[in-house]
Amino acid sequence: MGQQKKYVPIDCNFYDRIEAAIVLRKVVQLAYWDESGHNVLVETRLKDTLVTAGEEFLILPTGDSIRMDRIISLDGEAIPKSC
Repeated sequence: MGQQKKYVPIDCNFYDRIEAAIVLRKVVQLAYWDESGHNVLVETRLKDTLVTAGEEFLILPTGDSIRMDRIISLDGEAIPKSC
């Protein structure tokens, strides 16, 4: 596996939307790039967020974690990449 690209923080307002979906336990449509570079689309609830080593992650109920700068869209709305 190659070296990961440097983390790029996502837009602060979109981070707030993610947190709201977690609190409301809302089922969302989430599109993201997996670690192999494949586009993944899932319908899921969001469980939590995690910040470690300066990188933000979205935790799914399955226990999978997605680095937030790999997220493409939430409920069809593209995520801006920075605050």
